[in-house]
Amino acid sequence: MSDELRYSMRFELTAEQVELRDALRRYLQAEVAPIVDEYERESRMVPAGIVRKMHEFGLLGGMLGEEDGGFNLPATTYGMLIAEVARVWPSLRSIVSTSNLAVSVLTDGGSDYLKRRYLPRVLSGEAIASFALSEPNIGSDAANLETRATASGQGWTVNGRKLYISLGPVCELGVVFVRTGGTGGPGDVSCLVFESGMPGFSVQSLPKMGMHSCPLGELLFEDVEIPRENLIGAEGKGFALAKKYLTIGRCVVAFSALGIAEAACDAAIKYAAERMQFGRPIAGFQLVQQMVADMLTLVETSRLLCFRAADALDRGSPDSAYLCSMAKRHATDAVLRVAELSLQVHGGAGYTSLFPVERYYRDARHLSIVEGTNQIQALLIAQKALGVSALK
Repeated sequence: MSDELRYSMRFELTAEQVELRDALRRYLQAEVAPIVDEYERESRMVPAGIVRKMHEFGLLGGMLGEEDGGFNLPATTYGMLIAEVARVWPSLRSIVSTSNLAVSVLTDGGSDYLKRRYLPRVLSGEAIASFALSEPNIGSDAANLETRATASGQGWTVNGRKLYISLGPVCELGVVFVRTGGTGGPGDVSCLVFESGMPGFSVQSLPKMGMHSCPLGELLFEDVEIPRENLIGAEGKGFALAKKYLTIGRCVVAFSALGIAEAACDAAIKYAAERMQFGRPIAGFQLVQQMVADMLTLVETSRLLCFRAADALDRGSPDSAYLCSMAKRHATDAVLRVAELSLQVHGGAGYTSLFPVERYYRDARHLSIVEGTNQIQALLIAQKALGVSALK
């Protein structure tokens, strides 16, 4: 373990960060929070106007350079904003971070032509982009994809299926990771930009447990012809791109969990102060106080790990991947416990849809699965310390 990792840093928000956070918080509370429960209950997509509004707060393309139309935000600032969005509407958070994940890959390896063609519409919120990596038989073992792209006269012919793709049913474009080599392995993975209007492309919506306002789907590629110029970076370099941005994505997921945990904890504290039993608020009962203390501690430990990981990304620390895995694993486990405790504080009311706490649990449940399961994160964390991989 490096000496750098042994010493904690002091994380304080700057005046500019506080101003940006508070402006976003005011907007979310005034314009977004009042419609969340209705839209989620009816499985209605987050309104396009709200997605576009995220650009004004630096959330669309937040970490991209200004030369590419982004805001050049540090990971600490971007993560802070992500937590604010997740605190109010996790579906909106997922739309923002998924589109950003896709355009980050496109910007890192894409040509000037691809950037000019696709970035402006996604960064303005006019178009939705997806990130297509997972497959029916491929989850954690992303180096051995089954979706294939074969060279054709004008580019690539793609055949295969992508499963559990956020925004798949509504995306206008996306980045798809495909196998272009014959033997399999990291060196045979490439990345292409696809458009939903390309002949042979289709999508099937998938029902799910939570985040009903952010569609999930299965993508089907049947002899889809993708132009040669839509290759992102060099052939065989797709796995490195996916790995790089999944590391950042784990930090984003951790901040997402933090936001939901904050909301669940706040809801429990509010309910405990208002709910009367035996002639007094249940906030005065010792076991309720124990649950609140546990929730507050889990929220704060998650916050510390989130900012620690984001700070490592900002400094280009060699320990950034390790810390992102740790933050993701802890925060996404913690949010489930916080949501469960919050529901318990609410008692029978928490089990109904009359209060949002049951939705917090449903919306958070997938976070320990996405961007690499928490079991995989445990292996990566241990591998860093022990120098031995359990995956080889």
